[in-house]
Amino acid sequence: MVYNPQSYNTEAEASEYIAECERGFDFQLLSAVDEIISRGARTVTLSGPSCSGKTTTAKRMTALLSSRGVRSQMVSIDDFYRDRADAAVKVTKSGEIKPDYETIASIDVGAFKRFADALSRGEDAVMPVFDFKSGSRAGERTLSAGEGDVVILEGIQTVYPEIVGALDENVNVSVHISVGQQLKVGGVTFEPHEVRLMRRLVRDYAYRSASPETTFYLWDEVRENEIVNIEPRVGACDVRIDSLLPYEVGVIRQYLRAVLSRMRVGSAYDAEAARLLSMVRDVREIAQSLVPESSVLREFMH
Repeated sequence: MVYNPQSYNTEAEASEYIAECERGFDFQLLSAVDEIISRGARTVTLSGPSCSGKTTTAKRMTALLSSRGVRSQMVSIDDFYRDRADAAVKVTKSGEIKPDYETIASIDVGAFKRFADALSRGEDAVMPVFDFKSGSRAGERTLSAGEGDVVILEGIQTVYPEIVGALDENVNVSVHISVGQQLKVGGVTFEPHEVRLMRRLVRDYAYRSASPETTFYLWDEVRENEIVNIEPRVGACDVRIDSLLPYEVGVIRQYLRAVLSRMRVGSAYDAEAARLLSMVRDVREIAQSLVPESSVLREFMH
């Protein structure tokens, strides 16, 4: 996909270009909702790698289903994490031992199966509530799904076979969202994972108080898990959504520059930061005020 930073000269032209990009995403979302309704889905698994826009997409999917007279509820697979003390661990390249929240071993699959079984029987389903600050369960909640209701299960792990296998495939629709295409701006090509990295650098700094060094440090392991555990299974999903918005580099540029300016002098990630900054150097900036409030891009702005 090509984005020409010189394709507009006024704010009105920029607004129209943004609207055109957003219409492309809206069409994909509407098509996904049509598929969910036409197949009489009771559950929807919404998977996708880091910073694909799953949260906003799940919320908008819920609103669209409601507008069609279908009640839906959202469930995050993250709530099924085991307590930090019981989570799987991994050894990093530097020899550090830390919790591994990417692996299915850190998900309480037994609790999820009991939850899924209750849903399939039309019963109230009890699920845990996970508190990320304490790294442990903070209680439970009960989900009551009536006849005709749809439960949207959102999370990276919803593409894992242990999760998919706990659901009734006859009434489940699997949706996968990610940045699906390269983006070419002038003479620069942004790979899909590079777009998501830029999104994550901005999001983690703004909403998770994470330094850019922390995000860079985690990124290699995040990508390794995506390549091993997610990408090979994407082809089996019923619906695929591309969350790339061709105009987004013009918006995120200002945030990315601000975040990377916070890098420590002499950081081990200086070269990677400089590479990303060089990629957006000649991109024409777009005012964040022009981005619709409902846009997926809002997840990665502040």
